[in-house]
Amino acid sequence: FQFPPASKKCNQAIDREKMSRGNQYFGVENGDESQSQGSQSPAPSSRISRSPSFAVMRDSAMCWIGEQAQAQFLDRNLEAHANSGNADDGSSGMRSVSSVPKMIMPTSYNSFDNFSTADQRQIRFQVIVWSVGCPDVKNDQVSMKFRVTLFWNDHPPLQKEDSDNALNNVKIKRKRKTQSIWVMAGRSAAYKKKMSETHVDMIDIPPISILNADSFDIVGQPEVQLLREDSRLMRWSCMYRAKLHQDDMKVNEFPHDTHNLSLKLGILSQRQPGGRWDRRKWMLGLANESDTQGSIRIPYGLIVDHVKIPEFEAKSGLDFELSELKHGSYEPTSLIKEQDFYLKVKLKVKRNSGYYDKNIMPLLSVLNLVSISILTLDGDNYFQRTLLSLNIAFVEVGLRMALDAHLPSVGYQIKLQRILNFYFYSILSVALESSVLKFLITHGEWSVASTRKIDFIWAICLLLNQAYMQLVYSFDHSSKGTKDF
Repeated sequence: FQFPPASKKCNQAIDREKMSRGNQYFGVENGDESQSQGSQSPAPSSRISRSPSFAVMRDSAMCWIGEQAQAQFLDRNLEAHANSGNADDGSSGMRSVSSVPKMIMPTSYNSFDNFSTADQRQIRFQVIVWSVGCPDVKNDQVSMKFRVTLFWNDHPPLQKEDSDNALNNVKIKRKRKTQSIWVMAGRSAAYKKKMSETHVDMIDIPPISILNADSFDIVGQPEVQLLREDSRLMRWSCMYRAKLHQDDMKVNEFPHDTHNLSLKLGILSQRQPGGRWDRRKWMLGLANESDTQGSIRIPYGLIVDHVKIPEFEAKSGLDFELSELKHGSYEPTSLIKEQDFYLKVKLKVKRNSGYYDKNIMPLLSVLNLVSISILTLDGDNYFQRTLLSLNIAFVEVGLRMALDAHLPSVGYQIKLQRILNFYFYSILSVALESSVLKFLITHGEWSVASTRKIDFIWAICLLLNQAYMQLVYSFDHSSKGTKDF
C-alpha cells in the first residue's frame, strides 16, 4: 500500500468542498465569498462538523505501508502546512484552510457552549491507534500502541490590524531562515536548537498524562515542530506502547460480549488558576482540518486500517468524548469554566464467536436431541434408558472440561456456562424420569401404556427447553447493551 500524492490533490478536494458547501468547511467560515456565489451556493451553516468530507476521505486514506507509515503522515502534515503557507504568500492561486482554527470539541462539550471562548486557547488532540492486543478480561487490561499528537498556538492569534505587518515580517524571515530543530527537555518543555548557532529558544510543552496506563514505553523520540509562524501553530507528537487499565470488563454474555476499550488522556500539572496551562484559559479539544491540512482523513484520529484485534473485531471507528476530571487540579465548583476535563478515546469491540456458534452449540444441541429420543423406549426399560443417558452425559462432561480451559476465569457464571449446565441437567432429567416411571410400574401404580403419555409430555418440555436455550444464546446478548468504561 502507499499514500496518495501529497497535498495538491488534497487542496483541490478542499477547494471543491468549499464550492459545494458555500465556503463553510470544517468550521471555517468565509462570509464574503459565500455572498459572491449568489444563488449558486447555499448560505453557510454555523454548525461545526467533526466528520471529514467524502472527497478528503477518498484522497487521503490512512493505511499501512510498512515501518515508516507511523511517521510519514507527520511529514505529509508538515508539507501541507508549507504549501498552505506558500498559498497565503500569493505563490499559488488556491486558497488554504485558515491557520487559526475554530473551537472543535467532542460531543460532551456541546452543552457547554453558553460561555464565551474569546479569551480562551485550546490544546487540540489527535490520536492514531496502530495496534491493539487481545483484551485481558481477567486483569481488566489491554495493550495498545498509539500515537498522540498535540496542536496548540504558542501565542494568541494575531490581531487583524497587525496581520499585514506580521505576514511581511514572516516573508523576510523565511528568506534568511537557518536550519533548526526542536529538542525535548524532559516531559513538559522543548527548546529550539539552531544547527549553526548556540543560541536557543525555549517553549513550553503541555505535559500530557495517560490516566489509565498501568505501564507504558515511549517508542522512538517525541517530535516537536513549528507548523505556522504567523499563528505560532505548534505540533508535538509521541508514540506510546502501553498497558491500559479498563474500569470493568464484564463477560456475562460470553461469547457475545462487547466492550468499549478506553484510552484516557489529560493534562494534570500546571492546570491550577494562574498556572502555565490554566484550565480556565486552555481548553481541551480535537484537532481539525486547520491543524492537519488534509494529511489524514479524520483530523482528530482514527484506527489504522490494518489493525486486527485477536479474538475480537472492531465494531466501528474511534469515539471521542470529554469527561469531567475528578482528580488532579479538580476543585468542586458549579461553574463550567472552572471545571477540568480529560479526553476519553473509546474503541467498541465485539468478540468473534464463530468457533462457538458453528462448532460447540450444534454439537450440544445434537447431544441433547439424542438424549430426548431415549424417551421413545418404554418405561420398563429402565436400565437401557439410564445407561444411554449417562453415556451421553459423560460425553458432555468431557466436552465441558475441554471448554472450561478456554473460558474466561471469572468469579461469576457466564452465559455459555449457564447453557452448558442446562443441557447437562436436561440429560440427567431423562435418567431421573426413567427411575420414577420404573418405580410406578414395578409397584403396579401405573401401566406401561399410561407411562408413555408421561414420556410424551416430558419430551415436549425438554424440546421447549432446548428451543429456549437457543434463543438465549442467540438473542439475549443484544438486549444487555454495551458496557461503557
